[in-house]
Amino acid sequence: MSKKTVLILILVLVPVAGMVLAAAMGWGIKFPNAHFVIAFAIGATLTVLLAVGLFTLSFMSSRRGYDDQTENHQDSDEP
Repeated sequence: MSKKTVLILILVLVPVAGMVLAAAMGWGIKFPNAHFVIAFAIGATLTVLLAVGLFTLSFMSSRRGYDDQTENHQDSDEP
């Protein structure tokens, strides 16, 4: 991994680890119950997977030329 990637991972993972540690020790955020945490984790995971899938489809469509195959029939003079 490059130094930039490691730096970004550290900047993201250190605060997350701190929040998890604070929650485990009972210092900070108190989660309402286990059902909330499970539902939130599933919802966040599915949202990220959906976004990745849609971006992948958009990228593949552009790379394979499917976007160029469409024609604009509104500008033509033929009925």
